[in-house]
Amino acid sequence: MKNKKRKTVIITLFSLFCLCGIIFTAIIASHNNQTDKYTLENTYNTYLKSDNATVAIVDNTEITNKQLKLIQYSYKTSKPLDTAIKQTAIVRLAKADGFSLSESDLKKETDYIGKAYEKLNIPESEENTAFKNDLEKNHLEMALSIKYQSHIKEQILNQKFYCDDEEINKSYEKYKAVYKDWTDGGKNNSALYKRAYNQREKIVQDYIDYRIARLEITKF
Repeated sequence: MKNKKRKTVIITLFSLFCLCGIIFTAIIASHNNQTDKYTLENTYNTYLKSDNATVAIVDNTEITNKQLKLIQYSYKTSKPLDTAIKQTAIVRLAKADGFSLSESDLKKETDYIGKAYEKLNIPESEENTAFKNDLEKNHLEMALSIKYQSHIKEQILNQKFYCDDEEINKSYEKYKAVYKDWTDGGKNNSALYKRAYNQREKIVQDYIDYRIARLEITKF
């Protein structure tokens, strides 16, 4: 009887092990399929097949179907429209604040995307030149969006941040208090550091969202 129970347990454990293996394999395969889906080669093909129909406008900046294909490649996202709107909006905010990429960052990002394009090894044509220009433009806007958000984090860290929203300013004051406690304690308290870090990240996103909400955004 005991042997029968032991055998049943072993079979059950073996079945669970096999099931976990199948699930894990499926997850890995799904991830790889998603990654393969957003290669530059696939993006190039879907870009050429897409039209230039406007799908959204952020202030006076239009977002087209072709741009969504590039956004999918850059961010590996299944929600390119929302991502494109946010990127376009953040670029709008950065320019309004007079923020731009440094010359070294501009060269680095231009070289990077230029080399990625060269690997496609596609012939020269008007259509391919348009793809190259749009690819570079989108990549530089993504870089600007990321750098601008880092710029806001630096302003908060250096306590040079300002916002006309009362709730965000309250969060900023709380952050400064926590950050002061961390520095006064010799910067050894990891819990305080994590708390200050999370507060800073939230302030950045709240600030970005607050300003984006004031822009005129239309989806079609």
